[in-house]
Amino acid sequence: MPGMTTTITGIRLFDGERLTADTAVRLSGGLIDAVGGPELLRDGDHHVDGTGCTLLPGLIDAHVHLLPGASRQALTFGVTTVLDMFCLPDLLRGALDASTHPDHADVFSSGVGATAPGGHPSLMYGQFPVVTGPGDADRFVAARIAEGARYLKVFYEQGTAGGPLSAPSLDVRTVSALVEAAHRAGLLVAAHVSTGRAALDLLPTGVDVLAHTPFDPLTDDQVRAIAAAGVAVVSTLSIADGFPDGGGTMPLLSRPALAGRLGPRWSAVIERQGRRWMPPQLPDFAVAGDNVRTLHRAGVPVLAGTDAPNPGLAHGASLHRELERLAAAGLTPAEALTSATARTATVFGLADRGRVRPGLRADLVLVAGQPDLRIRDSQEIRAVWKEGIPAGLGSYVDSPDETEGLRTLREQTERVVAAVAAVLPRPEPVPVRRDEDGELLGYLERAPERAPDHWRPLTVFGGELGEPVSRDDAENLVRAEGLASLTEPWWVEETPGRWREARVQEAHADRLRVRWTDPLADQPAQGQWIDPRAVAVRRRPPARPSSAEGGEGRA
Repeated sequence: MPGMTTTITGIRLFDGERLTADTAVRLSGGLIDAVGGPELLRDGDHHVDGTGCTLLPGLIDAHVHLLPGASRQALTFGVTTVLDMFCLPDLLRGALDASTHPDHADVFSSGVGATAPGGHPSLMYGQFPVVTGPGDADRFVAARIAEGARYLKVFYEQGTAGGPLSAPSLDVRTVSALVEAAHRAGLLVAAHVSTGRAALDLLPTGVDVLAHTPFDPLTDDQVRAIAAAGVAVVSTLSIADGFPDGGGTMPLLSRPALAGRLGPRWSAVIERQGRRWMPPQLPDFAVAGDNVRTLHRAGVPVLAGTDAPNPGLAHGASLHRELERLAAAGLTPAEALTSATARTATVFGLADRGRVRPGLRADLVLVAGQPDLRIRDSQEIRAVWKEGIPAGLGSYVDSPDETEGLRTLREQTERVVAAVAAVLPRPEPVPVRRDEDGELLGYLERAPERAPDHWRPLTVFGGELGEPVSRDDAENLVRAEGLASLTEPWWVEETPGRWREARVQEAHADRLRVRWTDPLADQPAQGQWIDPRAVAVRRRPPARPSSAEGGEGRA
């Protein structure tokens, strides 16, 4: 509560840089009042017994893209500050207003990133201000400051053009002018790059942060140049979580301590993202991890950032997966925690947070276990404080913020899918017809995310009849159940995460007439038409994720 003094005792304390000998922290007036031992507890304090737990600074995600309510979702996972790397003005205004609430993480943003006309990320965001050349730099930077930006983001992809999805890019002269204008205004500059060559192109411009670890192998000379330039690198290894693991599960959903608190609606979205069309050869993200290891050993500051909400990622939850990936890449668990606390605070000039010291903001997270020794313990969140006020860990799930966030995510996804499909069409499903009269029974669709030779059996409207299997087995299932399944109940996702039972009255590839099985539902007698390409239609609703323990484990 505001004005309440809280003393947390019996803890292990990781102060953002190291484990200390302190066992208690006292919070008062939104700040850390004192750090020490049990003597800090006074009569009248609200006492929190932290036995068996480690107290950390509030975590900082150095690379997100906001959705409505994203800061609320982040806080429930112990992420007390998010650094947004591209945001349209209306959404940014709402996010900055919301961040003043104790149940929302603090938000800092670049506002609209600087990109060329038609450049990345135009597919996702549509129309927004762009930069045509060096002469636009001062105007562009001034407009971002007026929006509330605290740093500048620039997009540079020269040298990566040539593929079907290549896009225009700023040139080095223009980036240099933007950096100069930003630095004059007191802003640091984060640069979107995806290759070592692009990173080296921009080092002479004076950019401060590389917003992704390059995805191609860095040479020794490139590593030395990046280290000598003094830039920091945001890791974004969690982009790999956008693809199912070897067992066909989306990685975030394989972590019970995270998945069990995502809520059924977000879990369903991530599960569905794992069933989207995948390329025949899935990307190999091992190179990015190798680059993180090499850069870290060369002394380059590595900052933990996720790039949420890319496919498979969720605000807050995915930062814990990023910490896992950083540890797997060669950082010690303690170094990984520093990358999400003190180091990011230092690079971005957030002097009031990122460490547990008297006089700093009382942004804290209490986790069970020893995350400085076992990084997955960071996922065992027991309490979160923002400016000394306890956060409601269940405040996001089933809230209007969640509904609006998922709606916005769906709109962005549909915009990207439509644009990509126009350039890189999805392989057409293979029709399965009855031998005697040629009637369509359903379709087979490749499922390379499961195995190169696996196929997904589908109904005539694209509903899944079962898990991906061999082609012969998938075809046999379509022949046996393709039409027969239409007489069974199906479930329609009316709004994100909200499923409703229905009976299929008439089925086509692009439209489906359904009637709700609820006898009290207000509906036309003949049912209603829905577009199965726009909403999820399933034989069974998704189950709520289990909370049981499991094994160890880009814009």
